[in-house]
Amino acid sequence: MSPSRSPDLPAFEVRRRRRRTAGIMVRPDGGVEIHAPLRWSHQQIEQVVEENREWIVQKRRENRERWRRLRARRFDEGDEIPYLGGVLRLRIEEAAVDGLVPPRREGDDLFVGVPGGLTTTARRAVVRYAVGRWLLDEARTGFHRRHVRAAKRLGETAASVTIKDMRSRWGSCGPQRRMSLNWRLILAPVEVIDYVLCHELVHIRVPDHSERFWRRVERAMPDYRVHRDWLRDHGAELEL
Repeated sequence: MSPSRSPDLPAFEVRRRRRRTAGIMVRPDGGVEIHAPLRWSHQQIEQVVEENREWIVQKRRENRERWRRLRARRFDEGDEIPYLGGVLRLRIEEAAVDGLVPPRREGDDLFVGVPGGLTTTARRAVVRYAVGRWLLDEARTGFHRRHVRAAKRLGETAASVTIKDMRSRWGSCGPQRRMSLNWRLILAPVEVIDYVLCHELVHIRVPDHSERFWRRVERAMPDYRVHRDWLRDHGAELEL
């Protein structure tokens, strides 16, 4: 696969799939992927890009703004940490211990204790690590609890649920009933987490993304499109 470029059109990469229509994805790095049907000509693909030029430009602009906000988060006092679709305000306390003090949440504040005498760079690294571990623990507890609820609703249950650091997927599951979930979902609204759980539980019976698959998802979660679209639009923001 190699980048394609036509005069006056944004650069894009073509990925051909067994599908009926084309889909466009603007990656966090600004790259554009066109997921096109196998038999589509290059002219058909260019037409889709041209018709969606303004949307592509806007998504690139939004991605630049997202990464600007991420770079601005230094894990200092008062920084905002995404959590379940909202934010927690970071509160840093100097602790009279040498080791790491587990963070604690009080309302919309997340308190992190750090040893005294650290340089600014070292303190930020310690806080970032502590926040990351706290979020991972929250994901392990919360995702298992929500899996139980989703399993009751769908009549399907995973044999195991593993929380992972996944760079290109939000979850996976299949007939073996071994489910993996991306820990970054803890940064998303709970409805989005429930959508991913529903999606993966349906894969136990239907391994593909056929019309049958989406009908089953819709029966379990009639408004799934709202949460699927939210994840497509805001998934790049789910980073520390």
